[in-house]
Amino acid sequence: MKQRLITILTLVGLSWLGSAQAVDCQVVRERFQCDASTKYPLHLTFDDGPAQQTRDVLRVLKRENIPATFFVLGYKVDCSTIAKQCQEEQQEMNTCIQRIKECKQRRQILRQTKREGHMIGSHSYAHWRYSEVHASVRLDDFKHSRQVLAPYLTTNPPLFRLPYGDGWFNRATHPEVLQDLQTLGFKHIAWDFSAFDWNKANQQGDKILANVLEQVCHRKQGGIVLLHDGVDDQLHEGRLFTTTHLQEWIPSLRCVAEFKPLSFFEHGVR
Repeated sequence: MKQRLITILTLVGLSWLGSAQAVDCQVVRERFQCDASTKYPLHLTFDDGPAQQTRDVLRVLKRENIPATFFVLGYKVDCSTIAKQCQEEQQEMNTCIQRIKECKQRRQILRQTKREGHMIGSHSYAHWRYSEVHASVRLDDFKHSRQVLAPYLTTNPPLFRLPYGDGWFNRATHPEVLQDLQTLGFKHIAWDFSAFDWNKANQQGDKILANVLEQVCHRKQGGIVLLHDGVDDQLHEGRLFTTTHLQEWIPSLRCVAEFKPLSFFEHGVR
Protein backbone atom coordinates (compact mmCIF):
# COMPACT_ATOMS: atom_id res chain seq x y z
CA MET A 1 0.00 0.00 0.00
CA LYS A 2 2.81 2.37 0.94
CA GLN A 3 4.71 1.60 -2.27
CA ARG A 4 1.56 2.17 -4.31
CA LEU A 5 1.05 5.58 -2.69
CA ILE A 6 4.66 6.56 -3.46
CA THR A 7 4.19 5.52 -7.09
CA ILE A 8 0.99 7.56 -7.42
CA LEU A 9 2.61 10.63 -5.90
CA THR A 10 5.61 10.27 -8.18
CA LEU A 11 3.42 10.03 -11.28
CA VAL A 12 1.42 13.07 -10.19
CA GLY A 13 4.63 15.00 -9.63
CA LEU A 14 6.02 14.03 -13.02
CA SER A 15 2.72 14.92 -14.66
CA TRP A 16 2.75 18.39 -13.08
CA LEU A 17 6.39 18.93 -14.02
CA GLY A 18 5.74 17.95 -17.61
CA SER A 19 2.77 20.29 -17.92
CA ALA A 20 4.74 23.14 -16.32
CA GLN A 21 7.51 22.73 -18.88
CA ALA A 22 5.26 22.13 -21.89
CA VAL A 23 5.87 25.53 -23.45
CA ASP A 24 6.62 26.06 -27.13
CA CYS A 25 9.33 28.71 -26.96
CA GLN A 26 9.06 29.47 -30.66
CA VAL A 27 5.41 30.40 -30.15
CA VAL A 28 6.32 32.56 -27.14
CA ARG A 29 9.06 34.42 -29.04
CA GLU A 30 6.84 34.96 -32.07
CA ARG A 31 3.94 36.22 -29.97
CA PHE A 32 6.09 38.90 -28.33
CA GLN A 33 8.32 39.49 -31.37
CA CYS A 34 11.42 38.55 -29.44
CA ASP A 35 14.80 37.82 -30.92
CA ALA A 36 15.07 34.04 -31.30
CA SER A 37 18.82 34.01 -30.68
CA THR A 38 18.97 36.15 -27.53
CA LYS A 39 18.41 35.36 -23.86
CA TYR A 40 18.04 38.47 -21.72
CA PRO A 41 19.22 38.58 -18.09
CA LEU A 42 16.37 39.06 -15.60
CA HIS A 43 16.18 39.38 -11.84
CA LEU A 44 12.86 38.91 -10.05
CA THR A 45 11.98 41.16 -7.12
CA PHE A 46 8.94 41.00 -4.84
CA ASP A 47 7.46 43.91 -2.86
CA ASP A 48 5.04 44.45 0.03
CA GLY A 49 5.63 41.23 1.95
CA PRO A 50 6.13 39.21 3.91
CA ALA A 51 2.82 37.40 3.60
CA GLN A 52 1.73 33.86 4.30
CA GLN A 53 1.81 33.19 0.52
CA THR A 54 5.48 34.21 0.36
CA ARG A 55 6.12 30.56 1.19
CA ASP A 56 4.51 29.61 -2.13
CA VAL A 57 6.89 31.95 -3.93
CA LEU A 58 9.86 30.49 -2.08
CA ARG A 59 8.85 26.95 -3.09
CA VAL A 60 8.77 27.93 -6.76
CA LEU A 61 12.09 29.76 -6.59
CA LYS A 62 13.76 26.84 -4.84
CA ARG A 63 12.41 24.28 -7.31
CA GLU A 64 13.44 26.42 -10.27
CA ASN A 65 16.78 27.49 -8.74
CA ILE A 66 16.01 31.20 -9.20
CA PRO A 67 17.56 33.90 -6.99
CA ALA A 68 15.29 36.79 -6.04
CA THR A 69 15.12 39.90 -3.89
CA PHE A 70 12.33 40.73 -1.44
CA PHE A 71 11.57 44.29 -0.33
CA VAL A 72 9.59 44.03 2.87
CA LEU A 73 7.50 46.38 4.97
CA GLY A 74 8.75 46.88 8.52
CA TYR A 75 5.33 47.22 10.12
CA LYS A 76 4.41 43.67 9.11
CA VAL A 77 7.08 42.14 11.37
CA ASP A 78 6.99 44.69 14.19
CA CYS A 79 5.35 42.29 16.63
CA SER A 80 5.84 44.46 19.71
CA THR A 81 3.96 47.34 18.10
CA ILE A 82 1.18 44.99 16.96
CA ALA A 83 0.86 43.71 20.55
CA LYS A 84 0.78 47.26 21.89
CA GLN A 85 -1.93 48.26 19.42
CA CYS A 86 -4.01 45.28 20.54
CA GLN A 87 -3.89 46.52 24.11
CA GLU A 88 -4.56 50.15 23.25
CA GLU A 89 -7.49 49.29 20.99
CA GLN A 90 -8.80 46.81 23.57
CA GLN A 91 -9.22 44.13 20.96
CA GLU A 92 -10.67 40.77 21.87
CA MET A 93 -8.02 38.48 23.39
CA ASN A 94 -8.25 35.74 20.75
CA THR A 95 -7.93 38.35 18.00
CA CYS A 96 -4.77 39.73 19.60
CA ILE A 97 -3.27 36.29 20.07
CA GLN A 98 -3.94 35.50 16.40
CA ARG A 99 -2.40 38.77 15.18
CA ILE A 100 0.76 38.22 17.22
CA LYS A 101 0.96 34.59 16.09
CA GLU A 102 0.73 35.66 12.44
CA CYS A 103 3.41 38.32 12.98
CA LYS A 104 5.76 35.66 14.34
CA GLN A 105 4.95 33.50 11.32
CA ARG A 106 5.93 36.34 9.01
CA ARG A 107 9.22 36.66 10.87
CA GLN A 108 9.80 32.95 10.31
CA ILE A 109 9.11 33.43 6.60
CA LEU A 110 11.73 36.19 6.45
CA ARG A 111 14.24 33.95 8.18
CA GLN A 112 13.47 31.21 5.65
CA THR A 113 13.88 33.69 2.79
CA LYS A 114 17.29 34.69 4.08
CA ARG A 115 18.31 31.09 4.80
CA GLU A 116 17.47 30.06 1.23
CA GLY A 117 19.88 32.65 -0.14
CA HIS A 118 17.60 35.42 -1.39
CA MET A 119 18.31 39.10 -0.90
CA ILE A 120 16.15 41.07 1.54
CA GLY A 121 15.80 44.84 1.59
CA SER A 122 13.59 47.44 3.21
CA HIS A 123 10.41 48.74 1.59
CA SER A 124 10.33 51.25 4.44
CA TYR A 125 8.22 50.89 7.58
CA ALA A 126 4.89 51.95 6.09
CA HIS A 127 3.79 52.12 2.46
CA TRP A 128 3.66 55.88 1.99
CA ARG A 129 4.53 58.35 -0.73
CA TYR A 130 7.60 59.75 0.96
CA SER A 131 7.90 62.85 -1.17
CA GLU A 132 4.56 63.96 0.30
CA VAL A 133 5.34 63.64 4.02
CA HIS A 134 7.30 65.90 6.33
CA ALA A 135 11.05 65.30 6.33
CA SER A 136 11.06 64.28 10.01
CA VAL A 137 8.36 61.66 9.38
CA ARG A 138 10.24 60.32 6.37
CA LEU A 139 13.52 60.01 8.27
CA ASP A 140 11.83 58.38 11.26
CA ASP A 141 10.16 55.80 9.01
CA PHE A 142 13.38 55.00 7.17
CA LYS A 143 15.26 54.61 10.47
CA HIS A 144 12.48 52.58 12.05
CA SER A 145 12.41 50.17 9.13
CA ARG A 146 16.14 49.56 9.49
CA GLN A 147 15.80 48.85 13.20
CA VAL A 148 12.90 46.42 12.79
CA LEU A 149 14.37 44.66 9.76
CA ALA A 150 17.97 44.54 10.98
CA PRO A 151 17.95 40.75 11.67
CA TYR A 152 16.81 40.03 8.12
CA LEU A 153 18.64 42.52 5.87
CA THR A 154 21.21 40.68 3.77
CA THR A 155 23.61 43.32 2.49
CA ASN A 156 25.82 46.13 3.72
CA PRO A 157 24.80 48.77 2.85
CA PRO A 158 21.22 47.52 3.22
CA LEU A 159 18.96 47.60 0.18
CA PHE A 160 15.89 49.83 -0.03
CA ARG A 161 13.07 50.29 -2.50
CA LEU A 162 10.74 53.27 -2.21
CA PRO A 163 6.99 52.47 -2.14
CA TYR A 164 5.36 53.46 -5.44
CA GLY A 165 8.86 54.43 -6.59
CA ASP A 166 7.97 57.82 -5.10
CA GLY A 167 11.17 59.76 -4.60
CA TRP A 168 12.82 57.81 -7.41
CA PHE A 169 10.44 58.46 -10.33
CA ASN A 170 10.25 62.12 -9.31
CA ARG A 171 13.84 62.48 -8.10
CA ALA A 172 14.37 65.53 -10.30
CA THR A 173 11.75 67.48 -8.36
CA HIS A 174 12.17 65.73 -4.99
CA PRO A 175 15.89 64.88 -4.70
CA GLU A 176 15.64 65.02 -0.90
CA VAL A 177 14.07 61.55 -0.68
CA LEU A 178 17.01 59.69 -2.24
CA GLN A 179 19.38 62.03 -0.40
CA ASP A 180 17.84 60.97 2.92
CA LEU A 181 18.29 57.31 2.00
CA GLN A 182 21.92 57.92 1.11
CA THR A 183 22.50 59.82 4.35
CA LEU A 184 21.10 56.89 6.34
CA GLY A 185 23.33 54.43 4.48
CA PHE A 186 20.77 52.70 2.28
CA LYS A 187 21.27 51.64 -1.34
CA HIS A 188 18.19 52.22 -3.45
CA ILE A 189 17.16 49.53 -5.93
CA ALA A 190 14.69 50.53 -8.64
CA TRP A 191 13.27 48.35 -11.41
CA ASP A 192 13.36 48.17 -15.19
CA PHE A 193 10.13 46.28 -15.83
CA SER A 194 6.88 46.29 -13.88
CA ALA A 195 4.52 43.35 -14.11
CA PHE A 196 1.66 45.63 -12.97
CA ASP A 197 0.39 42.67 -10.95
CA TRP A 198 -1.16 44.98 -8.36
CA ASN A 199 -3.76 46.04 -10.93
CA LYS A 200 -6.86 43.85 -10.71
CA ALA A 201 -7.42 44.32 -14.45
CA ASN A 202 -4.27 42.27 -15.02
CA GLN A 203 -5.17 39.47 -12.62
CA GLN A 204 -6.59 37.15 -15.25
CA GLY A 205 -5.16 34.82 -17.86
CA ASP A 206 -1.50 35.53 -18.60
CA LYS A 207 -1.70 39.34 -18.69
CA ILE A 208 0.95 39.72 -15.98
CA LEU A 209 3.36 37.45 -17.85
CA ALA A 210 2.60 39.33 -21.07
CA ASN A 211 3.33 42.67 -19.39
CA VAL A 212 6.86 41.53 -18.63
CA LEU A 213 7.61 39.80 -21.92
CA GLU A 214 6.25 42.66 -24.01
CA GLN A 215 8.59 45.09 -22.28
CA VAL A 216 11.64 42.84 -22.43
CA CYS A 217 11.20 41.92 -26.09
CA HIS A 218 10.24 45.43 -27.22
CA ARG A 219 13.24 47.01 -25.53
CA LYS A 220 15.54 44.09 -26.34
CA GLN A 221 17.18 44.26 -22.95
CA GLY A 222 17.16 42.56 -19.59
CA GLY A 223 16.84 44.04 -16.14
CA ILE A 224 15.07 43.97 -12.80
CA VAL A 225 11.41 42.92 -12.70
CA LEU A 226 8.90 44.27 -10.17
CA LEU A 227 6.37 41.77 -8.80
CA HIS A 228 4.49 41.56 -5.50
CA ASP A 229 4.21 38.73 -2.98
CA GLY A 230 2.36 40.92 -0.44
CA VAL A 231 -0.38 43.53 -0.36
CA ASP A 232 0.67 46.80 1.22
CA ASP A 233 -2.42 47.24 3.41
CA GLN A 234 -2.95 43.55 4.29
CA LEU A 235 -0.89 42.19 7.14
CA HIS A 236 -1.02 38.48 6.36
CA GLU A 237 -2.73 37.83 3.02
CA GLY A 238 -0.50 38.10 -0.04
CA ARG A 239 -0.90 39.04 -3.69
CA LEU A 240 -2.83 35.88 -4.43
CA PHE A 241 -2.89 35.90 -8.23
CA THR A 242 0.87 36.37 -8.46
CA THR A 243 1.79 33.87 -5.76
CA THR A 244 -0.57 31.27 -7.22
CA HIS A 245 0.46 31.57 -10.89
CA LEU A 246 4.18 32.34 -10.67
CA GLN A 247 5.05 28.70 -11.32
CA GLU A 248 3.10 28.81 -14.59
CA TRP A 249 4.97 31.87 -15.87
CA ILE A 250 8.52 30.66 -15.30
CA PRO A 251 8.78 28.33 -18.35
CA SER A 252 7.64 31.09 -20.74
CA LEU A 253 10.01 33.59 -19.14
CA ARG A 254 12.85 31.11 -19.62
CA CYS A 255 12.15 31.10 -23.36
CA VAL A 256 13.56 34.62 -23.60
CA ALA A 257 15.45 35.15 -20.34
CA GLU A 258 18.12 33.83 -18.02
CA PHE A 259 17.53 34.45 -14.33
CA LYS A 260 20.42 36.23 -12.65
CA PRO A 261 21.24 37.33 -9.09
CA LEU A 262 20.89 40.98 -8.18
CA SER A 263 24.68 41.34 -8.17
CA PHE A 264 24.63 40.84 -11.96
CA PHE A 265 22.99 44.27 -12.21
CA GLU A 266 25.12 45.90 -9.52
CA HIS A 267 26.28 48.77 -11.70
CA GLY A 268 22.82 49.40 -13.08
CA VAL A 269 20.88 49.81 -9.84
CA ARG A 270 19.97 53.22 -8.48
